[in-house]
Amino acid sequence: MHNEVVKGWIAKTAAQATWISSVCTGALLVHAAGPGRGRRLATHWAFEDTLEARGEVTVVRDARYVVDGNLVSSQGVSAGIDSALWLIGRLHGREHARAVRRRLQYDPAPPYLADEPG
Repeated sequence: MHNEVVKGWIAKTAAQATWISSVCTGALLVHAAGPGRGRRLATHWAFEDTLEARGEVTVVRDARYVVDGNLVSSQGVSAGIDSALWLIGRLHGREHARAVRRRLQYDPAPPYLADEPG
């Protein structure tokens, strides 16, 4: 979060990207770089208070992943798979996302929610 080169790269890349995604504590980086400020974000449960203390953010504590505009953030590693499958479904269709899930042999609990609105 304190590496200016990394933050600069994230800010520059995010400004040119169609979608921005963070998994786990990556939300802290997205926030520190700027694109996560003023947004709703999810992060690992052990870092929710840390992220919230940074200000200019709404930490969503009860969702595995959160979609806020073009920013998708997830709570942790398996939640990152959920958010990636949601994004695949958004970009390439639900059937493609389901095929990826099958290929990964990913059987989430709660079940894959790409059919739900983001």
